[in-house]
Amino acid sequence: MKTEQIALQLYTVRTFAQRDLLGTLRKVAAMGYGAVELAGLHGLAAAKVRQTLDELEVRAVSAHVSVAQLEADRGAVIAEMQTLGCDFVVIPWVPVELRGSAAAVRRLATSMNGWAAQLREAGLRMAYHHHDFEFAPLDGSTMWDLLTSTLDPALVGLEIDVYWAARGGHDPAALIDRYASSLPLLHLKDLAHSGTADLPAGEGALDWEAILAAARAAGVAWYIVEQDNPVDPLDDVRRARELMVARALA
Repeated sequence: MKTEQIALQLYTVRTFAQRDLLGTLRKVAAMGYGAVELAGLHGLAAAKVRQTLDELEVRAVSAHVSVAQLEADRGAVIAEMQTLGCDFVVIPWVPVELRGSAAAVRRLATSMNGWAAQLREAGLRMAYHHHDFEFAPLDGSTMWDLLTSTLDPALVGLEIDVYWAARGGHDPAALIDRYASSLPLLHLKDLAHSGTADLPAGEGALDWEAILAAARAAGVAWYIVEQDNPVDPLDDVRRARELMVARALA
C-alpha cells in the first residue's frame, strides 16, 4: 500500500456531505485524502462535483450505485460516472427480495454480469461490496459462494470489507488471499476488541499486518477508509488515514 492509494468512502461523513458535499470534499482533501469513493451526489450535478474535485486535485475513483439505479437507467449511470471520472461502479447492498433464495442470487449475478459487460464497453468496471449477510446459510450454501461462483471475474470485481468479513466469521487476510485475482478495491475499518462496533482502521482487533500483506500480494488498487457508524466522522477518518499512512510508510 502506498499513501496515494488511500481513499475515503464518503458514506462515512454522510451527515456532513448531505448538507454540504463540496465543503465536505474540501475538508477531507485538507486531511490529505487524494481520492474518494462517492456515495451519492446529494442533489448536485455531476459536473459541479467534478469541478470541485479537480480544483482540489482529488480523484473520484469509484462510486456506490444501487441495483435500482442500474436496473432503471444504466445509460444515465454511465454518463454520470464518466463525468465524475470514476473507474469503478460498486454495488453496495442488495435488497432482501433479490437475495432470498439460491435462485434469486444466481439471477442477480447473471444480471450483474450483463450490466458489467455494458459498463466495460464504456470504459468502466463493476465491483460488489459485501456485508455479513452474504456469509449466512442459504439453501445449502451461502449468498457469497453462490454469487462469486456465478459472477464472471473478468467483468465483476470484489470490494472486500475487512470489518464485515470478520463479522461474517472469516479471517479477512485469508479471504483476500482466496479472491486475490478479483480484488481491485478494499474497505478498511476495524472491529472493536469487545462487541461489534466499527472503529477507525488500526484502532481495533483486526490483524492489519496480515491484512495489508495479503492486500499487497493481491495487487489491490485502492485502500478505502470507511465506517458505517463513526463516533466523530471527520475526526475518525482523519485518525484512520494517519494510522494507514504510518503503516504504508513503515
